[in-house]
Amino acid sequence: MLVSCIQLNPQTDLKENVSIALKYISEASNKGAEIIVLPEMFTYMGDESLRHKTKNKIGEGVFKELQNAAKENKVILVCGSHSEEINNNPNKVFNSCVTFDKNGEMISIYRKLHLFNLIDKNGKALYCESNSFEYGKSPEGYLFETRDGSWNALNIICYDLRFPEIIRNNDKMKTTPFDIIFVTAAFTWQTGKDHWEILLRARAIENQCYVVACNQTGEFLNGQKRNYGNSMIIDPWGNIVAKLGEEVGILQAEINKENVIESRNRLPALADRKIY
Repeated sequence: MLVSCIQLNPQTDLKENVSIALKYISEASNKGAEIIVLPEMFTYMGDESLRHKTKNKIGEGVFKELQNAAKENKVILVCGSHSEEINNNPNKVFNSCVTFDKNGEMISIYRKLHLFNLIDKNGKALYCESNSFEYGKSPEGYLFETRDGSWNALNIICYDLRFPEIIRNNDKMKTTPFDIIFVTAAFTWQTGKDHWEILLRARAIENQCYVVACNQTGEFLNGQKRNYGNSMIIDPWGNIVAKLGEEVGILQAEINKENVIESRNRLPALADRKIY
């Protein structure tokens, strides 16, 4: 099964950002992708105080455009994330990742649980997501069908990557381990260069599953901030199957359900796990 990550460098123009993403979705589909993954908040990167102006309800606006793209291109589309309107809250939004199947049916929605609040040594907020985002709830696993069978998947977003319990303590993981973890991110350059690959490979190894990680890249806010890029696809043994640098573009790789089964038979760590 061919999987594609679309690595993007969005700026402040929501319409342009979405248009670029849709073009890449079509291109990846034409290259044979069955699953396409977008990065976190690919729709807007700018002044956080203005983020609420980009928001939509599920089924409307950008979410509807992405639903149509999944259906038109006949792909499973993991939609990175976009600002979801919260009823009766004009100042905050959910950071929401929606997944559509190839028929345009919504099969998963996850609202980011862990918000990145980074303070410098002088107490100045460098990143403070909780100023504009509301906390979500733990993600739920979901099933989807492909040409090579049924896959059990989980979506997490960026900072969630640092909290392995969000995966290991998931009720579904206790009975049916995940075959794929999709990570959509806007992982910063400063932390990404030291931690991104290590964390991704660790999640793949400890859960004996594929990790498909789609990150933002490049500078935004007139060069004030920078994301790390380096989107990658990692197999259940922790090997990097495919990786981009910091360029905008499409990352593609074949993944195989048999590799998940083989890894778990080769080293039955999940079967040996004790739940405390």
